[in-house]
Amino acid sequence: MDEQSYREAYQRINTAPCAFEKGILSLKCRCAFQHQFRLADRHGVGCTDALMQQNCCHFLEHLRKQTRFVFKINVADPLPHNKEIKVQNGGLLGMQRLLEGDECAESVGDIAGLMHKSVALYGDIEHIPYNRLMPDVMAYKTRSKRRRP
Repeated sequence: MDEQSYREAYQRINTAPCAFEKGILSLKCRCAFQHQFRLADRHGVGCTDALMQQNCCHFLEHLRKQTRFVFKINVADPLPHNKEIKVQNGGLLGMQRLLEGDECAESVGDIAGLMHKSVALYGDIEHIPYNRLMPDVMAYKTRSKRRRP
């Protein structure tokens, strides 16, 4: 299957892609509404709740805007894969630390639960103190590159 065919099939199969797909596939995050699937030799993650998908996309959009400044990236292009992993995993771990006080957590048990708690506490996605999540984004260590023999 060529890349174009894969992308078309992916869009047909996954009509509601999870905003935190990379975080879930890195095995650092889970969500009550995740739906994992396989297509060809790859994995994908969809969302089974339309409202939650919208909230997560909105949160991630705000988080990316904040991190562009921290990463010193001005362009609106998609973030490189490694930086996107830092944003998703570091941002969610930071949110978990902020809401639950869990300083030592290495994974997020339920993304949807964090979204519910953040909206309950701050009233809206826009009012989350994103500046307090930035240290976690910057401190998140991605897997080192594997060297090919």
